[in-house]
Amino acid sequence: MSLAFAVPPLTPDAPDAATWLRDELAKPEYTAAKPTPFDRAVSEFLAWLGRLFSGDTSTPADWVPVAIILLVLAAVAAAIIIWGRPRLNRSRRATAHTLFGENDTRSAAAIRAASQRAAAAGDYTTAVLEAFRALSRDLDERTIIILDPGSTAHQAARAAALAFPKTRELLAQSADYFDGVRYLSEPGTSDRWEYITAVDAELRAQSPQLAEIPEGAAR
Repeated sequence: MSLAFAVPPLTPDAPDAATWLRDELAKPEYTAAKPTPFDRAVSEFLAWLGRLFSGDTSTPADWVPVAIILLVLAAVAAAIIIWGRPRLNRSRRATAHTLFGENDTRSAAAIRAASQRAAAAGDYTTAVLEAFRALSRDLDERTIIILDPGSTAHQAARAAALAFPKTRELLAQSADYFDGVRYLSEPGTSDRWEYITAVDAELRAQSPQLAEIPEGAAR
């Protein structure tokens, strides 16, 4: 007596073969072996590099990204040469809370007005100090210099001189007057006040040479 065993057909038709293939590929071991998007991106990048340096001129489009990058870099370099490095936008940073060691958030215009009131009242000690503070705060507001909490009068003067080289000695003398009155108990006089206010007015009338100022020059 013979027994018949039910076995799967060894030569399935097309629909059965497609079903078996989908079922097989759906198994976890096949899914885990699939390349990830990162793997595909790396493979495509390496293939692009291979074509780029293979010497094959049949695919000129491969050089288009390189040409675009080179053009962008050239444009950035030209902009830096022509206009200098970008300055910090004044509207995006708050006024320094200190000015030569004192808590002071006033604008240059407000400090300048205080200096003029002190001079009108005959208080030239205050007038001299306020005049140099106004000069320095004005340069800071114009982003010509950057006043940090620890900036000194002479640091501010040296930084400003980089943008206004013809006024280097005037700025240094103004800083001397400020330090003399502020720290050495020298008298504030009408001559010193008029000197600093004249330098302040001259700087406001000039255009700075910003391209010559190194980053953080006032620090």
